[in-house]
Amino acid sequence: MPDCLRGELSETFGTLLTGTPSENVRDALKIIYSRHPPKVVVVGDFTLHHFLEAGYMPDIGIFDTKTRRSDFIASIVCEGAIRVRNPQGCITDDAVAALERALISEAPVLISVDGEEDLLSLPAIELSPIGSLVIYGMPERGMAVLTVDEDLKEKVGTLLKKFKLEQ
Repeated sequence: MPDCLRGELSETFGTLLTGTPSENVRDALKIIYSRHPPKVVVVGDFTLHHFLEAGYMPDIGIFDTKTRRSDFIASIVCEGAIRVRNPQGCITDDAVAALERALISEAPVLISVDGEEDLLSLPAIELSPIGSLVIYGMPERGMAVLTVDEDLKEKVGTLLKKFKLEQ
């Protein structure tokens, strides 16, 4: 990821929920149940943990067993999860392929990342069907809930084109 994108990626592209984690999940679930999106993708251990704790399993949950680069021990069961390598500041082909497989699955899929999962919200947006929700935590700020539409896909596509391809 080029350094020039760090500021741009810290912006919220959707609705920012600013309550407690349980309030944010409650509000996000209201959105989910009122819209019935084709897919719900939750990115990040802390956020995924709170959805699971509330009894909600998203279509895709992406986690790396860390929060703010410290170990995160929670109720996320890794058994049966797709495992991918995705170093910090990168989006690997393996991670994108795992997202593609998860998006066509009828059953919920967990993706366990060796490395960092934060940037995987970008290909999740780009690959998800229109109307899907991508949800991720923003430390010290709250929880972002993004509705995938053509404008968001275009914005994310433009950002992804700025990433450097490494062999």
